[in-house]
Parts: sequence; C-alpha cells; structure tokens
Amino acid sequence: TLPMAVGCVSPFSVALLWFYAATLDRGGPSYALRTHTLICAGVQIVSGWILKAFDSYLEMEENGGAVVAVVENWPFSRVKAWSRPLLFALFVFQNAYVQLLYNQHWAFISSVLTPEEGNRVFAPIAGLGSIGSTLAAGMVSVFVARLGLIGLLHVSGASYIVSAILADVAFGMARVGGFEPRGVSTKFGGLTSAEPKRNDEITTTTSTTTSSFGNKGTYAPMNGTNETTSTTTCLPCTQKGNVFQQARALFRRFPVLGALFLETIVSQCLSSLVNFIYLYTLKATITDDAMRAGWSGNFYAWINGVSGIFQFFAIPVLLKHVEAHRIWLFMPTLMLCCTLFTFATFRSSGLFGASASFFAIKTMEYSLRVAANETLYVSLDYESRYLGKKVISLIAGKFGKSAMAVALSVVMVLYGDRPDTMWYLMATATFFTFLWLFWSMRLHSLIELNK
Repeated sequence: TLPMAVGCVSPFSVALLWFYAATLDRGGPSYALRTHTLICAGVQIVSGWILKAFDSYLEMEENGGAVVAVVENWPFSRVKAWSRPLLFALFVFQNAYVQLLYNQHWAFISSVLTPEEGNRVFAPIAGLGSIGSTLAAGMVSVFVARLGLIGLLHVSGASYIVSAILADVAFGMARVGGFEPRGVSTKFGGLTSAEPKRNDEITTTTSTTTSSFGNKGTYAPMNGTNETTSTTTCLPCTQKGNVFQQARALFRRFPVLGALFLETIVSQCLSSLVNFIYLYTLKATITDDAMRAGWSGNFYAWINGVSGIFQFFAIPVLLKHVEAHRIWLFMPTLMLCCTLFTFATFRSSGLFGASASFFAIKTMEYSLRVAANETLYVSLDYESRYLGKKVISLIAGKFGKSAMAVALSVVMVLYGDRPDTMWYLMATATFFTFLWLFWSMRLHSLIELNK
C-alpha cells in the first residue's frame, strides 16, 4: 500500500499544480498561500471530525463467536480496513501539499531579499525550520498522550490557521514597505513579472531588465542600481495558456530552470534509492523491531543535528568565500565518493556504508540544496519563483521519488530478495550518481556562462 501511495503523490501533484496556478492567477501570491494553507487546515480538522464521529457511533460486540463493529445496530466485519482509504488519501495529500506550502514561503522570502541578503540569511532560516521540525516531532508523543490521534489532527489544523494569519501579516508588511511580490494578469491567462524593487531598491515605477539566465522579463534589477529601460514585456511572457504551457515557455526563456528540473528528477531518484538501500540493510542487520526503531531515531537525530550546524554556521561562512553555484558540483561529487565506497565494500561495510550514503544525501538535502536553490531563485524573476519553482518541486521532485519507489516495488515483487540484490541496488545507485553529476555540471555551466 505504501509504494502505491507514494506513486499516487506524483499525479496528485500535477493536479495540485494546476489548481495552484489558477489561484495564483486569480489573486496573486498572498491569495494563493492563504487559500492553500486554509485548505490544509480544513482537511486536517474535517478528517478529525470524521474519525471522531465514526468512533462515537462504533461499538464492538460478539457476533457468532467473532468480534465485529456495530454502527447504529448494523454489524460490520473487517472494520479496520475502513480507515485505510482515509489514511491513504491523507498520506498523498500531505506529501504533495507540504512541498507546495514550503516552496510558497520560500518564494516570498526570495522575493523580498536581494541576493547578497539571501547569502547571509537563507541558511539560518532553513536552520530555524529544522529546529522547529525537530521540536514538533519530539512533541508528537506528548500531544498524542494528552489529546489522542484525533486531537492531534485538530492541533495540526489550528497550526495551519496560525500560519495563514502570520503569512498575511508578512505580506501586509511587504505591501506597506512597497516590495510586495505580485504579478500582473494578462488577457491570455498568464502572469508577467511586474513587481516593485526590493528593500532599498524601491521605486515608484516598474523596471525592465535582462536576467542573467534568459531573455527579458519585467522585474526589478537585483544589482542594487536604479537602471531602467522602456522595453515592454516579451512576447513569450504574455501569450500563455495552461500552467504546463506557461512552464514550457518559462523554461525556454530560462534554460537554467530546465537544467534544474532534470537535475532535481535525477537527484530525487537517487535519494529514494539510497533511502531504500539504507532501510533494506538496516532491516537485515538489526532484526529486533524495538532496537531498529531506536537506532533509526538516533540516526535521524544526528542528520538533523549536523544539518543544523551546516545551516547556522558552515554555509553562511562558506558563502562568504565561495560562490553559491559551486554547491551544485560539490553535492554529487561527495555523493559519488560515498556511493563508490559503499559499492566497493558493501559486503564488509554493511550498515555503515549504507548509512554513510544516506547520511550524506539527506544532510545535503536539508542544508546545502536549500541554500543553492534559494540563491538561484533570488536572482530570477517573479514567474520563475512563483511558477517555475512549484513546477520543479511538485513535478520533478515528486516524480523522481514516486518513479523510483514504484520501480523498486515492482522489481522486489518480480525478483524478490536474492543474494545479488544488494549488488544490483548499489550498481543502480552508482549509475544515478554519475547521472546526477552530469546534470549538475550542466546546471553549473549554465549559471557560470551567464554570470
């Protein structure tokens, strides 16, 4: 069921992207973020109400020697299976929506900061998010003990409502300051990038400049100057249809986004595969469920701790001396070293080798990738941040994970657990690591070429 649920995340993300584009076109970033945050809140609260109502009417009775569920005097067997469709839908919904909301918040931050400011604060902001996630995960058991699982759903819904209120406050502050990110609707159904300048670059007119990564788009220059031209919005920016046609036109204007799209697919395929190898090795090495859960919990704590150190200390110092786009070369190079080591020694290194690769890729995802992504997006225009970014995160990111999860499930069903299974898994991981390095080099060269 879990692989099927993971596989359904990708098609649901496509539908979600279309809905997001419609809300963005209708009311802009503030309206889109508020709408989708409140939808998440509503789903959590309504799901809690459904489960609570079901629990109120449910009684367990003896019926012919078997214990069955009785709802308003009607006996039902296999009642546990009733919860599976709801849990299945919640899993798919949560996995798609969490990326959408996450990237909408980061798009706002990228829109109100200059590249220089982003280099200083992107990593610490991500670090605060990691701390919040760790604290929230640690408090789950406390909430469950006091409120139950249904109460936890209500608390989750309430937290989304608070998030929506705070997001509106942030957009209001940006509006008062004159640097609220916004797009201009066109009669063709698209958005152009007509946002005022950020922070100290605020003027009363909308300026047009040439991006380092593509053709002309109407947005403020990020070089701290007040240079403007009278060029009108380019033709591809206005003649748009649905969200996928808009994304195609956007990727043509900014080839770096197309390279990032493919790099994301490959890296997420590798991430899903390395995760599977880690779990496969962990289960074979530690057979006791309790010991395995404890070991895994401590391992994730180390991942979060090291990611926090990178986010608060290492990355801000690194970006003072090294250009951010060098990160795209460093990540697959480090992963290639880990993968080759594990491939060469998997018979002797066992859990250590699989854990090292998984530790490396997850730590980079939580820290280095965030800094590299946001530093790239902050240099692009409105449409790249609010449309292109969502296409890459929802389509490329989810497709990579879903495709690999489904492929692994099919392979394990067809061939099962064989003595050479680990060799084939490591060979596949090595192939995808080289593929990731290739597309990272392509992405790096595009950024380097257009600096």
